[in-house]
Amino acid sequence: MSTTNLSQKAMLVGLTIHGWQARKYDRKVSLEVAEQHAATADAGRFNKHLLPGNAESYEAVHRKGRELRAFYYENTLPWSKDGQRILPTANYQDFTEGVRKFKRAYQLLADEFIREYPSLMEGARVLLNGLFNETDYPTADEMRERFSIDVETLPVPTADDFRVALASEEVERIQHQIESRLQQEMANANKDLWNRLRDAVDNMVLRLSNPEGRFHDTLVSNLQKVVELVPKLNVTGDQDLQNVSDVCAAALAVHSPQALRDDMVLRARVAAQAKEISNLMDAYM
Repeated sequence: MSTTNLSQKAMLVGLTIHGWQARKYDRKVSLEVAEQHAATADAGRFNKHLLPGNAESYEAVHRKGRELRAFYYENTLPWSKDGQRILPTANYQDFTEGVRKFKRAYQLLADEFIREYPSLMEGARVLLNGLFNETDYPTADEMRERFSIDVETLPVPTADDFRVALASEEVERIQHQIESRLQQEMANANKDLWNRLRDAVDNMVLRLSNPEGRFHDTLVSNLQKVVELVPKLNVTGDQDLQNVSDVCAAALAVHSPQALRDDMVLRARVAAQAKEISNLMDAYM
């Protein structure tokens, strides 16, 4: 696939999750500790926990943020070191709807934390005692502004986007460099999708090959997620990847975890099929 075609079938997305970290470096205490032990000033750093350890409302906000980031990585493909990732148009609707749900949940949890914030702050005042410093804490209004989620959407660049008043030979050279880089980014994205499928299949080989071994339901559900995502994320149109994914769906992902636990004959057969599929992938990876 050319990068021009890719720009028509995908876009770049970046995710930024804003929040407040309830930790604060205390330079004064760090220096005091260093002096007590006759150590250099840069021997260590003392970081205060600004909230009580049982601040569940605070933890819930950050937990939701981590869940959103996991969703973001699961539903996109790697692109650049700048943090942007590829979002195929085939997965745009599911991705944006998922992000909207996470943003709503994140904001509701942030609101709950902010409601409890004054009492949590008073609890911290008691726990920290002499280490408590009022200036470490934003006001409730300032805190509300700290929590937000930004999703940036950009077009996939192409070498033809390069326009500048240079000699034609120099323009051609730079365009060639851009095209080469874009091709490498596309190859990395394709490899990432292959690796997701390979990891899920190899995990099934590992867990099912031992008749006495235990496994979680996610052994199957993780593979099911990948095969469902392949048609949406296979932006390069890799037919080999789609074919192998289809085989995984028909031979491996179709069985329930409990059936694989209860039926040893089925378990052994699926383990053998998973091993065959894993070996087949060697030809493509």
